[in-house]
Amino acid sequence: MLRKKTSEKSPSDWFAFADERLRAADILWRTEGLTASGIETLQEAAERFLKGYLIARGWELVKTHDLSRLIREAGKLDDRFKSFERFAADLTEDFFAQHYPGSDTTDLGDDYENLREQMGEMLELIRRSLPEYFPKK
Repeated sequence: MLRKKTSEKSPSDWFAFADERLRAADILWRTEGLTASGIETLQEAAERFLKGYLIARGWELVKTHDLSRLIREAGKLDDRFKSFERFAADLTEDFFAQHYPGSDTTDLGDDYENLREQMGEMLELIRRSLPEYFPKK
């Protein structure tokens, strides 16, 4: 857990929050399998990684959970993000379906493994684009 004064203008803080959520999503997947919490945590990780990337590039924070909107913004800066439009739409849809009662959750998370794989590819793009925020371990 990040225990310090944080800033919404700090890409490093966004990446730290995102990394913690991604680790939590992976632990939930390994120990519990598909869960609503796992879907939500994966979405929150993607959201924070994207916001960190955008803020590092000078973007003014917009408080949104819509990954499609964030991918469109990232795509304006780097065309390679456009390949994640389907990922963003699918994960956002799953996020909202499990977030509030009233949706059909019958097929929720059927493609979780693919979503997680896409998340890893997007994260690798962010890491390659902003190596100064991801020092070699």
